[in-house]
Amino acid sequence: MSPFVAWARLELRQLLRARVLLVTASLLLATGVAAIVDGAARVAAEREVIAALEPALREEEGYLRKTHAPHDDLGLVLYHLAMPIAHEPNEWTALSTGLRDVHPYSRHLRFIGLVPQLYQTDIANPLEQLAGSFDYGFVLIFLVPLFIIGVSYDVRSRDDDLGTEALVCSQPTRLSRLLAVRLALRAALVSAVALALFAFAVAWLGLPLDARAGAFALASLAYVALWFVLVFLVASLGRSSAWNAITLVGAWMAWCVLLPSIVNLAILTASPARGGVELTLAQRQEMNAGWDRPKRATLDPFFARRPEWASTPVPEDRFSWPWYYAMHEMGDAHVAREVEAYHTALARRERWTERAALALPPLALQLLLDRMAGTDMATELAFRDSIAAYHEQLKQHVYPLLFRGKGLAAFDVDAVPRHRFAGAGQPAQISALAGLLGVLALLGAALPRAIRRVDATPRPEARAPETSWFEGASMPRKEPS
Repeated sequence: MSPFVAWARLELRQLLRARVLLVTASLLLATGVAAIVDGAARVAAEREVIAALEPALREEEGYLRKTHAPHDDLGLVLYHLAMPIAHEPNEWTALSTGLRDVHPYSRHLRFIGLVPQLYQTDIANPLEQLAGSFDYGFVLIFLVPLFIIGVSYDVRSRDDDLGTEALVCSQPTRLSRLLAVRLALRAALVSAVALALFAFAVAWLGLPLDARAGAFALASLAYVALWFVLVFLVASLGRSSAWNAITLVGAWMAWCVLLPSIVNLAILTASPARGGVELTLAQRQEMNAGWDRPKRATLDPFFARRPEWASTPVPEDRFSWPWYYAMHEMGDAHVAREVEAYHTALARRERWTERAALALPPLALQLLLDRMAGTDMATELAFRDSIAAYHEQLKQHVYPLLFRGKGLAAFDVDAVPRHRFAGAGQPAQISALAGLLGVLALLGAALPRAIRRVDATPRPEARAPETSWFEGASMPRKEPS
């Protein structure tokens, strides 16, 4: 057996004997399993809510038919009736919450103005939102690098800490190979944990083993490899364990926390947009102002938008439901350009985020996972567009009944179109994967110089026996066995 193989076996034996390392790896594995199970439970609960939407609609319709006569004005009934819409999760949604902690999976869409319904979000516990989401993406992107730092920050400097540096340097092989063996063993352990969690996710969630699964597995391993390459580059500098730990934790804070926050602030500053609350307020003010205006001030621009109803007589001396719904539509029309500009700004921000992810591996991996889970901003914008299109379908369906003065008896809820959204899950984002591999390649390009720096390190002489402080210089202190 060659000395190098014997040294590798010794390193493996020492690694397996490190109980703290194995316990920490077990805790990381348990944390990932808990995140996957918790995400699956949340998604299952949301699917139950979505499945109950249609029965709830039937129950609401039955109540309205019991409390209203068949000849009652349909406008009053439609004011209270709400149609269900849903952004159904896919198999990957349990792994990444993304925007789903802000935007709900399901909503109820009424026949009145769209903007207030589209841009108002459910009120949630602010302390819970402040804590953030605990999901598999959080474990992989934030906790796994910390585990890598914890098990490898002293991969080279520990010999100096233990006083065994001279013994290590006396081995008949290059120091860079010994350092690579230590990191390779730890990388195998972390990769095994990551792949075990992914295998558990595949089995627990029923993930299809398609191109998306392969892309995600490749991205996860590339992310792990990237951090180990960074550890090697830092270790090659030959500094102390404390310095290595501070440097690596600083890199983690910069990559995972500080730089994404700075990029987000820069994107928000460069692409300002009128918020959803402001759009809702502007729509409400315009719609409510219609109560104080002549009826023609609302009906004339409405008939200009929908000339097919221009010849329909609408009372101008009293309240009427056609005028009321026309007032809501004109409120939406008043902020239509602002809504379009808002969507354009959000799409621009998403594009700039994708570009920034080319240099920020944690952000790239998060975008990759969010895109497959259907919890990213691009999917949310597509979902909003589908709601706007569906709202137009609803108006096309009920306007003939409203403007012709039909009663409740003429309304059939089964004939009302239902909302469909097919964008719950997207293909893997190739640009994010390319960004991960690109940063890994850039760091890898610095490895040859780091290897030469490690091998060029002067080999220290064996240390003289240390003396006990109370025995004097003539009495050698016994080294522990």
